[in-house]
Amino acid sequence: MDLSLTDEQRMLADSVRSVFAGADGDPTAGTDAPDTALEFRRDLWRQAADLGVTALVVDEEYDGAGAGIGEAYAAAEALGGLAAPEQLTDLAYVPAWLLGDLGSGEQKSTWLPQLASGERLLTLAHAEQGTGWADGRAATVTDGRLTGDKCAVVAPADIDAFLVTAVEDGTPGVYLVTPGDGVEVTVHRDAEWSPTGRVSFREAPAERLGGSADDTDRALRRAVALARVVQGGRAVGLMGTALNKTVDYLKVRKQFGVTLNTFQVLTHRASQLYADVELARSTALWAAAMAQSPDLALEELEVASLDSFVFLARQARVVAEEAVQLHGGIGVTYETAVSHYAAALTGFQQLYGGVLEARGAGVAADALLETPSALLNNELHVYG
Repeated sequence: MDLSLTDEQRMLADSVRSVFAGADGDPTAGTDAPDTALEFRRDLWRQAADLGVTALVVDEEYDGAGAGIGEAYAAAEALGGLAAPEQLTDLAYVPAWLLGDLGSGEQKSTWLPQLASGERLLTLAHAEQGTGWADGRAATVTDGRLTGDKCAVVAPADIDAFLVTAVEDGTPGVYLVTPGDGVEVTVHRDAEWSPTGRVSFREAPAERLGGSADDTDRALRRAVALARVVQGGRAVGLMGTALNKTVDYLKVRKQFGVTLNTFQVLTHRASQLYADVELARSTALWAAAMAQSPDLALEELEVASLDSFVFLARQARVVAEEAVQLHGGIGVTYETAVSHYAAALTGFQQLYGGVLEARGAGVAADALLETPSALLNNELHVYG
């Protein structure tokens, strides 16, 4: 099986890089990065939208591209390679999947074309402090008014509508809530240099997406499973650039009058780092190929995405730690780009409930006949 990207997908990735590479507000640029980290680069978002990047997973009926997971993966990997803070998956793809599965005809025709064109931003507000990702929500809806607190919400100050998970009369659902009365936002920067924050809803007007409780559950599970797969592409992009920058550093940094790549032990560590990145790439591409299979059941998709995510989370930690260590002390400073890649890789491990919750969900999945080694944390290599 050929798991590599197609020529069209590579061209898409090149187009994404042409927009974001070297743009103002690049978090890897140096000491000014912390001051600009809370600013969402809407101009770049619109440029990416003009390329069709935000429309990839939207059906053609709603002015989208109707593309597959492979294209979304390619775009996410390109952004990861640049450590771009724009969270394409959370701001474009997850909302598109949820609206596509749960939205009424009117909701779809109102929001999906504008989501595809980049005119409006939507994001999922699901995480709650002290509550597991898959647990019941504490947020409630009464008489069309939503009350609750959500954390780890992507770019909350720039959102045109939140997709909020909440419970109404004991029935879970997803609700459209627009910023305004009853919505209070607190913004900070996360480990991936993306604006994120806490959103408090106090009797905010809420419009429920369609579907039963079972439909809501399956739509959320599907969206998160696909998101884990696509975010795997972002992680691979981060790892690849972290590796390249580390190798380049070893070629120019001198110790005792010679460059670091002349020391055999460091060359061996760099070689192992390359192997770790390529193994991660193969795993992520395998998950993307699985997700594109038209006959794949939801349970099988979840298992593939969980297995891939857990393995990639481990690889992300290994690559981040080794890239920083091979740079030495400068590897943890704002001035060095690799520190931002390491931070973003650390943040990857916390997505959608984090690696520990993903590991537990994967091991408990009914579809597993034999637990994959990645879920059991089989250690492939330990650096000295």
